[in-house]
Amino acid sequence: MKHIALGLVCSLFIGFSGAEAQTKNNPIPDPATYVPTVKPVRISPEEAPIIDGYLDDSVWEKAAVIDEFYKVAPTLGHPSEKTRVYFAYDAEALYVAFEAFDSEPEKIINRIMTRDGEVWRDDMIRFYIDPFNTGLGGFGFDINALGARLDRIIQKGRAPIDEWDTIWDTEGRVTDEGWVVEMVIPFRSISFDPENSDGWGLLITRELAHKSEEIRWSSIDPGVAKFDFRQPGRLVGVQDIEQGLGLDVELLGTVIASRDWTNPRDDDVSIEPSANIYYKITQSLTGLLTLNSDFSDTPLDTRQINTGRFSLFQPETRDFFLQDAAVFEFAGDIFTGSPNGQPFFSRRIGIVNGEQVDLKAGLKLSGEIKGVELGVLSAIMGETDNLESQTLSVGRASLDVLDNSRLGFIATNGDPTGNTNNSLYGSDFIYRNNSFMGGGLLQATAFYMKSLSSIADDESFGIKVDYPNDKWTWSVSANEIGEQFRPALGFVNRPGIRDYGASWHRRFRTRDSWYQYWQFGTSHDYITNFDGEMQTRKNSLNFDVELRATDRIGFRLYEGEEVVNAPFLLPTGIVVPAGRYNANGAFASLRSSFSRPYGTDSDIRFEEYFGGERLRTTLNGSLRPSRYWNLNVTWERDQISVPAGDVTVQIYALENVVNMSSDVSIETQAQYDNISESFSLFSRMRWEVRPETEVFLSLGHGAILRYDDFPRDFRSLQTQLVLRVGNRFQF
Repeated sequence: MKHIALGLVCSLFIGFSGAEAQTKNNPIPDPATYVPTVKPVRISPEEAPIIDGYLDDSVWEKAAVIDEFYKVAPTLGHPSEKTRVYFAYDAEALYVAFEAFDSEPEKIINRIMTRDGEVWRDDMIRFYIDPFNTGLGGFGFDINALGARLDRIIQKGRAPIDEWDTIWDTEGRVTDEGWVVEMVIPFRSISFDPENSDGWGLLITRELAHKSEEIRWSSIDPGVAKFDFRQPGRLVGVQDIEQGLGLDVELLGTVIASRDWTNPRDDDVSIEPSANIYYKITQSLTGLLTLNSDFSDTPLDTRQINTGRFSLFQPETRDFFLQDAAVFEFAGDIFTGSPNGQPFFSRRIGIVNGEQVDLKAGLKLSGEIKGVELGVLSAIMGETDNLESQTLSVGRASLDVLDNSRLGFIATNGDPTGNTNNSLYGSDFIYRNNSFMGGGLLQATAFYMKSLSSIADDESFGIKVDYPNDKWTWSVSANEIGEQFRPALGFVNRPGIRDYGASWHRRFRTRDSWYQYWQFGTSHDYITNFDGEMQTRKNSLNFDVELRATDRIGFRLYEGEEVVNAPFLLPTGIVVPAGRYNANGAFASLRSSFSRPYGTDSDIRFEEYFGGERLRTTLNGSLRPSRYWNLNVTWERDQISVPAGDVTVQIYALENVVNMSSDVSIETQAQYDNISESFSLFSRMRWEVRPETEVFLSLGHGAILRYDDFPRDFRSLQTQLVLRVGNRFQF
């Protein structure tokens, strides 16, 4: 009997090993045609699992299972670790469980615990669904091994927008065999087409951070971005599910206690109720009405000191404007994020001359109706001492044409300063060819805009053609911004120019080496006035390498010229006279891997600068010793020496996150610069009582700190304490 038993064991072992070897030896499917499918098992409401990170509910024994994953980075192949995903649903929600096996569980990276934190730094799972099966975008759910979660909106294959929030839940834990996560997504928390019989698009990606390995269930072409829904898998058979009324009501109560420390000292306490009402006009079109919106708990803007001759661009940080922001993007935000010449810039609403203005009410429509992607925003601003209440509006529409291309329109109306009657209209066209030269992506963007005001009218237009692929990337562009092109709700810091650009790079990937890839290329920019006279010329040679551990090193050598037509001031009042100046220099950067408990994202630049020299250094250090504490410190030093004098700009910034649990965290920011000598402190505690209930307690403090006389000369300006409680009701 012993021999028989031993034989059976050996046979089973051999069979299992053979099966494992066979799996690893299976050929990799053709990425261009591979479309995996999963059909969740329908369960009764009584069978719904408890979301606790333990797979001991009976529902998981009958759930649909997928376990065929492929490695796409650093190279295409079979993964080093196995992943198993379970699916079930009832009338109200989708239930998903993940088993992420790991032969070295002690090396699992799980340092992020904060809700909506940077979970992509950790070992984690991305679960992205496209319920309308458009291939353009969808809803994203990121989860790490601790169950920390981040919800996102993905649109048009671009980087996700993290400011989208909805009600869902998850729990995770590390085991002896890896880690396990359970999650539930209520159907009322997402939009979908109940008549869609083709299923939902589905992307599942596992990031093995401690091995620098990316594993996917679908979209296994390494050249396709992880957020791109052009080649998704399919989630099929989800039927007869509850949509509800499509009405969400978020009620908030805010208590604000403030002290003005200037003479005479002034204390104030106020109670500010507010509400956000969401209504799904259709399953693909949502309306949002906000009443008495409060931005008192908005984090600090990244501090900037202008050492150039054009005004600086400050990104949006307020949640109301960040949600669905991609709907209002125009011409790739004028050729992939360049701020100059944007028709709509949301920070123009509610912020006038650096001062915050109350938002009495706002209406936003976003989504799709009859094939037209629509975005409408109208805001009623409060009064100030120098400004009457006014309504500011923007409308954006785009539709699919020519299979995979889009034609769009935009219009704005209103001037936040109240100085002019201002409006703008424009159109953009984005052409995409996903199979150019054997499968590469080719795209072209063209736009036209005209601003109309009581002062002057003018226009802006341009075109760009680019080939943004993994092995080869190149682009050429040209655009013009009129002398009087002034969209009051947009951003223009350099009018009256013609801008010509070109760039290219070649990437070389490798197998089983100390680096993942290296690349080199050049970029070129040539700017003239309307008389054809050169204003800016810049040519650069670029080299980058990404190591096996995902550390990234970059170098850039550049040469060029700048023409200054009118004198301007550097900080402290140093004058740069009109003239023609060389602009040659070198730049180096280092970004360490996120997989380590410590890291840096630093750079150094040395260049000729308006007849003198400039040495700019940015040193950033991060420390993530555990899931309970994350620290980030940044020091920027800009040392400028020009014929009229010298100036040194220094900016200090600190960000600290303390996590008591995945539901309770304290985030603190502190900033200081030696030019304004102003010190800012912002600290916020966030407590997610339930997925639908949140409590915020924040403290803000502003002061003047004499750079050469601290701590003796520290003068407080204002302190503000804010308590906000909010609850979201779904109907």
